[in-house]
Amino acid sequence: MQVAIVGPIHPYRGGIAYYTALLAQHFRQSHSVCVYSFQQLYPAWLFPGRSQYDPSPPTYPDLDTNYWLIPWWPPSWWRVQRAWAVRQPQVVIIQWWVPFMAPMTVGLARAARNTSARVVMLCHNVLPHERAGLDAWLSRWALSHADRLVVHSTRDQAQAQQLLPAIPSRVVALPSYGALKSQGWTRGQARAYLGMDGPIALFFGLVRPYKGLMDLLEAMANVPVNIHLLVVGEVWGSIEPYQSRVAALNLKQRVSFINRYVTNEEANIYFAAADVVILPYREATGSAVLQLAFGLGVPVIATRAGGMDEAVEDGKTGFLVEPADVRGLAKAITRFFKEERAAEFRQAIAAQAGRFAWATVEAAILSE
Repeated sequence: MQVAIVGPIHPYRGGIAYYTALLAQHFRQSHSVCVYSFQQLYPAWLFPGRSQYDPSPPTYPDLDTNYWLIPWWPPSWWRVQRAWAVRQPQVVIIQWWVPFMAPMTVGLARAARNTSARVVMLCHNVLPHERAGLDAWLSRWALSHADRLVVHSTRDQAQAQQLLPAIPSRVVALPSYGALKSQGWTRGQARAYLGMDGPIALFFGLVRPYKGLMDLLEAMANVPVNIHLLVVGEVWGSIEPYQSRVAALNLKQRVSFINRYVTNEEANIYFAAADVVILPYREATGSAVLQLAFGLGVPVIATRAGGMDEAVEDGKTGFLVEPADVRGLAKAITRFFKEERAAEFRQAIAAQAGRFAWATVEAAILSE
């Protein structure tokens, strides 16, 4: 089967770019796959981070990829349309995560329809975490051009059904990012490299307000003093409010910031060193960080935001608390270390690896 996948991919950075690579790698094991990615992804005014690019080497450098698309430049969409007229894909998978992409998404969906391809929109967020006035309208307009929606949480499925009750949707667990694991880093080696020992909790990824880092800092003031928190990832905006809160809570010796984008190779060091990954999100539909943690065998403490409570089995593969519940978060962190649950949780995570296989995403996309 000819399959076209639209989405960011290396050298663009972030969870969705890795998702595209892992999805394409899975599909090409039994299909002919071409990825249509971006010549330019975001204008500077929409991306306040330092760089949109990942300096690490690509995970799968031999994927058939065309870097043609510019979201605000229709001639780039027409170039893809001409390619599809020749290639005649049977399935076009368009990834959806931000309303800014709505005009391009509509243009590409219409182009796919001209080839009689099935249009599947794979939604990382049906609606964005931080919304503006036209977001719901733009999302409805774009997603209405799909033959099927695939989402990664029942919360997103409910949003999709509310926006577009006539469009069928499938929900499937966000699959594993374990394929990104680099060999060679044991727990001891990673800790020696970082110069750290003792209990280590990890907050990983781009730091944005909805991810609840402030709640985690408040919780850290109420857990045993030997627990160290590593905050690894670029802060979206200013780091000053977080540093000020750390100082006010007298946590300077117990919280470390690595305020920059961390490559896949470096990420493996931090995950290998950590006892637990903490996701104190106030909002979520799924989390690539959670699936990276599970893929690398690291337990999590997460909130019941979005689809995370569908991925984490409370008391078995991690602990769950309510969003913005600082006291509950502190209790969960304390309990994890006091009861020494790491080995038990790691064993359960390994036993459940099949729940998060990429084959489940393929089935949701291709099944009738």
